Amino acid sequence: MKATSTLFFLIFWSSLFAQQGFHFLNLPNSSRAAALGGSAVSSNDNDIAMGYHNPAILGDSTLGDIYIMYHPYLAGINRMSTIAQFSAGKIGPLTAGILFTDYGTFDETDELGTVIGRFKAQDYVLHIGKSHSLGPFTLGINLKMAGSYISTTGANALLFDLGGIYRSPYQNFSVGMIIKNLGFLISDYTTDAHTSLPFDVLIGTTFKPEHMPFRFTVTASDLVRSSDDLYVSNPNENIRQLDQIFRYFNFGTALLIGKRVELNLGYNHRQRVAFSVDEMAYGAGLSFGFLLKIKDYEFQFSNAKVHAAATSQYLSIKTNTSALKQIF
Repeated sequence: MKATSTLFFLIFWSSLFAQQGFHFLNLPNSSRAAALGGSAVSSNDNDIAMGYHNPAILGDSTLGDIYIMYHPYLAGINRMSTIAQFSAGKIGPLTAGILFTDYGTFDETDELGTVIGRFKAQDYVLHIGKSHSLGPFTLGINLKMAGSYISTTGANALLFDLGGIYRSPYQNFSVGMIIKNLGFLISDYTTDAHTSLPFDVLIGTTFKPEHMPFRFTVTASDLVRSSDDLYVSNPNENIRQLDQIFRYFNFGTALLIGKRVELNLGYNHRQRVAFSVDEMAYGAGLSFGFLLKIKDYEFQFSNAKVHAAATSQYLSIKTNTSALKQIF
């Protein structure tokens, strides 16, 4: 049953993104990003995990940080990620990580349906990032090696992201932009396949009113695609212009309770519409989570309603090498 559910999810997901491959590259790699609607490119606090979404977010203050995430996705799919920042001598701080997705084990059958073996499906991303600040502006780059395998068939790609962020020196306000997944295929699944990469452009802003305990994030994604391509729609349906515009955006809010507790809430309109059932969303597109800091450790949890019938949780912990040395 688990394998059947996973296979159904893969077929359903790929039907929404039939024009591109490697769509796993755009899934959240941060519990906070997941809680803020699925993507955030303008964070103002040098979060090492947010650097996967925009390398310009990285900074020297995260040197020595280590981030570990476990994400039990839908239908028995599991995603795991580890990110660390280290000094590379004259090059300066670099951030490196690995993201691994395991779709489980499936029955291999012949044309008559007889089971003749078992096979697995897995994805991976190896990434390394670097940022450089010029006054209030920071530029960053992520270099990524990605692979996707089903049984003995696989595809590999070399990609990079170019990001920038402006942080106001006078207000708690930032604007970020990233060009994602520029690159090329090293190898494809088959000689006849023509897999395309999920090229994307995202722009976002994060701001905190001076006398309020709230921080707001707005992110626009898929800016290189038309609104008709953002999810499968009924061609006879009359979609309002405002609804078409909202397909590009996700919204997030953080309630800051002191310096050690953060409560997050997010909304992704495209996810709500795309994964509704019989035009009923049942909470699809909504997400929430929290961040708790205890001494040198930061615990994060997020819950995202990615489908009308399913939720997805993110569990992560962030610490630094100094804290680990005290243990070992």
